[in-house]
Amino acid sequence: MTSPTLTVDTPAGTVRATAGPRQDDAVVFELGGAMRGSVHVTGTTNPHHWDQFTAVRACLGPVNAYKTTAPDNALPRLARSRTGYHGSLTLYPDDYADRPQVSVYPMTSADGHEPPEKTAATLTAVLRACADHVTQREDLSEILALSRQRDAPALLRFLTWSATHHRAEAARPAPPVPRSAPPWPPGGPSPAGTSLPRTRSCC
Repeated sequence: MTSPTLTVDTPAGTVRATAGPRQDDAVVFELGGAMRGSVHVTGTTNPHHWDQFTAVRACLGPVNAYKTTAPDNALPRLARSRTGYHGSLTLYPDDYADRPQVSVYPMTSADGHEPPEKTAATLTAVLRACADHVTQREDLSEILALSRQRDAPALLRFLTWSATHHRAEAARPAPPVPRSAPPWPPGGPSPAGTSLPRTRSCC
């Protein structure tokens, strides 16, 4: 398959995203023009059925952000900036009528700050273009199947652990309250805001 170059018009200028050879379950785009860096696009799960992979997720950086974090010097950035950004965008099929077609994971700079509005719009536009391209590829079904092989076992382990943990928490009895314990510290303020009277010793 050839390596097409997408031309994306953004508020920061024109960005060129060139798709490299498929890396098993992902396509990595190299950015040029108004942005530098990479975008990693892979398959992800159906929000209603954890074991069905029908959506695609585009991550800022050359790696799958849900498995590992790209080093700061590999994060995409505007051509005239030294600030790299984390973040991702998930593109769902049109048949998800009860949710937005696009979901954007919060974007932050490498030091944890939100990007300016213009920068956020540029990053989102590039992620959306790369995700759109992957959904139209002839090998999309292979990407989704390989993504399922990669993530489904870990998701199953997490869901099993979560269900077991919640059942254990629900079955755990509440700690007993000692009968001899006063409702508030002796001599301290009562619930009404007054102090208990102190008793006098008879001797």
